Amino acid sequence: MRKTTKKIVAVLSLIAIMVSALSVSAMAANRYDVKQYPVYVCLGDSVASGFGLPDYNRRGKVLVYRKNIQGSYGNLLSKDVGAKRYYPCGYPGFTSAIFRYCLTDNYTPREWEINQLQNFSYNDYSPEVLNRERTHIRNAVAKADLITVDLGVNDTWYSTIALVYEIAKYGTVVGVDPRKTLAEELAIYGSWGTVARNAMYYLAGFAENPQLWATFWGWWVENLSTYFLQYQANFDAIMDGIFKLNPDVTVVNLASGNSFRCLSIIPGVRSGSLKLQWMDKPVQVDLPFVGTFTLPNFVHVSENPIANVTGVMYDFFYEPIRQAWTVKKPGQVFYADVTDYEMIMKNQITIPMYEFMSMDDSAFNPHATLAGNRYMADKILEVLPTR
Repeated sequence: MRKTTKKIVAVLSLIAIMVSALSVSAMAANRYDVKQYPVYVCLGDSVASGFGLPDYNRRGKVLVYRKNIQGSYGNLLSKDVGAKRYYPCGYPGFTSAIFRYCLTDNYTPREWEINQLQNFSYNDYSPEVLNRERTHIRNAVAKADLITVDLGVNDTWYSTIALVYEIAKYGTVVGVDPRKTLAEELAIYGSWGTVARNAMYYLAGFAENPQLWATFWGWWVENLSTYFLQYQANFDAIMDGIFKLNPDVTVVNLASGNSFRCLSIIPGVRSGSLKLQWMDKPVQVDLPFVGTFTLPNFVHVSENPIANVTGVMYDFFYEPIRQAWTVKKPGQVFYADVTDYEMIMKNQITIPMYEFMSMDDSAFNPHATLAGNRYMADKILEVLPTR
């Protein structure tokens, strides 16, 4: 009798394990059985906008936003989830600070970020346009049944370049043409020439204004906090803003492709990387003088030392907070690991230049191909519930 009982228990245990496994696999949705969401908002930067795709490029503009770009992951996902209303809110060049401004009250980005946003966007993002889009984004979020959040890559470079540009305004270089807008600089001097001129005027700005050194260095200290602390604070504020506008919405936070892990020393040769993971989820800790900080559960390690520094920094300070919200709001916030999406890449050099603005293919292009966008949409579907 005892042996029979043990056999029955063993069989029941096996059945329970099988049912559990089937339940888990059943929860991984695909484009044919995913839960339907009538209103979908795709919130993010240039990757979310469909930058570099054929339908984007055919429009003949450097910055295209609020358009349903065919083949972008937002466009594909809107069809997969049966959205009757789709709000494409991918804004090339937007940082977490700009989205925080759009989704919360009583927050203003740093002085140089606002000052240079219009210049860097070829005058597309004027203060008037920014206020208009702020209203549009809030209205879209308030109506949404599903929101995907995909932002952060711009935080790693925009604030620094904007600060260099801001300090360069204070410099003069004898015998060299006066500085112009970014659009004019790129049209005349190209990407490399623009970088060289920025460097000259930046150094001149420091050399000619010792009375402003304390201000300049203060800006740099403040700017560095963007890399180490500010992004997490911004992301938390963005998520709080979303749920304040729409408490019941489903949100999927996207991992970044972390394109910095692919930066190459030799043009045309992509750096390889290895993902090291030691925990299932990130851990949040309270640190003195810092506040709540989210520790990562994985990093990418590359054979390229430059890619190592930038890639690991991104994984350490930027990625964990996106996953942490799945713990704060389980069943309502999901995390989609899209880190391996196929990139356009094209010409590859060690540092990103101004290809986002000039589209001259002179440098590193981390945006997703058509296949990469389909991959991203499928990875999002996998974390959503089935019908």
